Amino acid sequence: MSVIAPVTPPRLTVRAALPGALLVILFGVLALLAAIAPGRGDDGQIYAISIDNGQPDWPTIPRSALSCEMVGDTSTCAVDIAGKPLRASMTYTGSDRHISCTAQYDGYPVSCGASYDYTSTGVGAVALISDDLGVSADDLAGVAPWWAEVGTIADAGPVLVVVLAVGFGVVAGFGGRRPVNDHRPLLWLTGIGWVVLLVGSVFLLRGHVFLLIHPILLIAGGVLVWWQWTLTRPGHVLGIWRALGAFAATALASSVALLLFMLSGAFVD
Repeated sequence: MSVIAPVTPPRLTVRAALPGALLVILFGVLALLAAIAPGRGDDGQIYAISIDNGQPDWPTIPRSALSCEMVGDTSTCAVDIAGKPLRASMTYTGSDRHISCTAQYDGYPVSCGASYDYTSTGVGAVALISDDLGVSADDLAGVAPWWAEVGTIADAGPVLVVVLAVGFGVVAGFGGRRPVNDHRPLLWLTGIGWVVLLVGSVFLLRGHVFLLIHPILLIAGGVLVWWQWTLTRPGHVLGIWRALGAFAATALASSVALLLFMLSGAFVD
């Protein structure tokens, strides 16, 4: 008489790994935004250089396109425009963090002002070149990568949410029905990962700690953990319902996280 060995569920399945994968992607987005966030202009570095090109809206070159160094209280950044070097130095002095700026273009001094008024939180340190450098919009067009523009980043948020929600919905709908052996470690990892993401975003993007007390963060985290729990159970419902649930949970969590990133980094008001 043969004995059939019991089937032990796996520790992880494709479906059950979705919340963790979402958190990893959001951590990656956070790391990219931390390099170019306006709110990080208060760390003693020049956040950007704005140039008067004769138009109402001055073009701005973000820090990601600048070559910068910090010596003492002076931050110096350089970039080539139309084949000529532009160099700006901003000095921070006193307890009130007064800032002053000097600049050169092609070796000649140009007028440079300094401002903390670039962002909604008033922390973006920007060098304001008020002299006409004789450069055109075409000369400035290729200086900064498209992904470093603050407006482009804010506009890309909803697109990223839709892409993530659709992609995770498809995987959840067609990713199998098997449960996992023990759901508790996954629930703990998902909850802790969400908290670390929120706290890390405020500190990395120089946001206000009071942003963390908003109830929507708790709601989104609860939905994410609940979704993780459902993904560890047998997939009895139809694939379309699993897909719709994944779409809703992913859209909510990613929207809330990206909004916190935008507010903490001063990408939006």
